[in-house]
Amino acid sequence: MSIENQVQLLEKTYQLHQSLLEISKRKEQLIKDNDIDGMRQVLMDERKHVKAIQQLEEKRVVETSEWFQTYAPEAEEQTIQQVINHLQNNEEKEQLQAIYENFIYVLADLKNQEQLNRELMEQSLQFVELSLDLLKPNHEKNMNYDKKQVQQNKASQSVFDSKA
Repeated sequence: MSIENQVQLLEKTYQLHQSLLEISKRKEQLIKDNDIDGMRQVLMDERKHVKAIQQLEEKRVVETSEWFQTYAPEAEEQTIQQVINHLQNNEEKEQLQAIYENFIYVLADLKNQEQLNRELMEQSLQFVELSLDLLKPNHEKNMNYDKKQVQQNKASQSVFDSKA
């Protein structure tokens, strides 16, 4: 088991996350445009990417576990950073470190983009709720006269003028 497998898996995962970031940016524009059909397609693409990422992550965990069993069985944590720390070859170390750092940056960008999309969706929902509230009649505050008010007015008026 070589470090090349780790590098390849991390590169593929990185590429999928970059693609997922592009999908997330498309989703932002679709939210702004209120394009529901476009959102359906983007959400399907997003699910496919997430599934592929999960499969690659499972492979990476297995590969990392095998690497640790072979090269660093004493390590407590089995993370990419620990792999980098245990590597002896500087070229492999630098290559894996560069991919790892790029991966962290794309994850941060993806997190920020998804947060923006979440906020846009919340604002859209608030607008829809406000619109529905404005369209829905409020039965508690009826602006028309009702029977109670008419009856009260009749009771206060007398047919006879008592002063005359």
